[in-house]
Amino acid sequence: MLRSGQNVQPNIIGWDVGGAHVKVAIANKQIISQVQQLVCPLWKGVNELSDCIDVVQKNANFEQYVHAITMTGELVDHFVDREQGVLSIIAEMSNKLGASKVQYYAGTDGFVGADQATAEYCKIASANWLASAHYAAANIENALFIDIGSTTTDIVEVRDHKVAYAGYTDEQRLIARELVYCGVVRTPIFAISKSALVKEKQIPVINEYFANTADVYRLTGELSAYADLSDTLDGRAKDVSSSAARLARMFANDAKKEELEVWRKVAKQIRAAQVQIIKDACRHQFMKKSVSLATPIVGAGVGRFLVRDLAQQLGREYIDFEEYFDLTALNCEFGVGDCAPAASVACLAYASPAFIGDDG
Repeated sequence: MLRSGQNVQPNIIGWDVGGAHVKVAIANKQIISQVQQLVCPLWKGVNELSDCIDVVQKNANFEQYVHAITMTGELVDHFVDREQGVLSIIAEMSNKLGASKVQYYAGTDGFVGADQATAEYCKIASANWLASAHYAAANIENALFIDIGSTTTDIVEVRDHKVAYAGYTDEQRLIARELVYCGVVRTPIFAISKSALVKEKQIPVINEYFANTADVYRLTGELSAYADLSDTLDGRAKDVSSSAARLARMFANDAKKEELEVWRKVAKQIRAAQVQIIKDACRHQFMKKSVSLATPIVGAGVGRFLVRDLAQQLGREYIDFEEYFDLTALNCEFGVGDCAPAASVACLAYASPAFIGDDG
């Protein structure tokens, strides 16, 4: 427990420990003052997480903070299974931050200490989507919450201020189509599109890791530089011409300088294919759960520019997740909506008895 026995509001850092990135939200008296995303290729080892913690500590005196943590990084293949992954992340975070100052998000059980989190690792594993959905549910009665990140898309219904989900684990959520494994940075092209019209010829996509969705959204001009942190697949630059070259290779082509517009058009086709994949999953939720036509869509994640399009195509009102936060103290490139789970656990912690004591 982090309770002091008094009604106090501590400074809280919310952490979302992923397999490719660590996202952080710093909250002071329930106001988010900073959000940050760091590259964390956790598949290389837990030392990558340790390095990220050190970077965050340069900007925040940990002695003045307590920590709320959620994660998805347990899935990386550095770990033999998800249990080892959760336990390894808990051990690293508790060691670096101090076990007495750390609580882990356990879904409907709220926040728990390291010992309970270790014993009930299944509740900790990949629960970050539920933190965001719970925070959304506290702020809107009915909605379809969609978070499109660098790697995955979460689709969760909020009904009567409650999170109405069919699946909790990744497996269950994949079956329920509440988790779609595609994002706007790291997803390989062949996972989205099987062919595209290139110079008036329909060409099948090569099943090779030549290009990913970051290349697509650099070509469409929609991927912000601050969100474009992963290495390119060929180790070359992140400019438009290099992205076109990688995309062209997916179709057994070379990208000539004078043909840049050709590859912009191909990128738009792949974009449309990705939007369709997510739209189909949304329609599945609408039909299965009889979601009202009046239900708006709440968009989060670095790919929420696609959520805006989806809302328009589906004839729904669009609400940006950031509208539910006090942003008066925020001064950084990243938006709160880009780091939704980290910001959500930070703010949910202020309502948790694990963090805030009472006078009794």
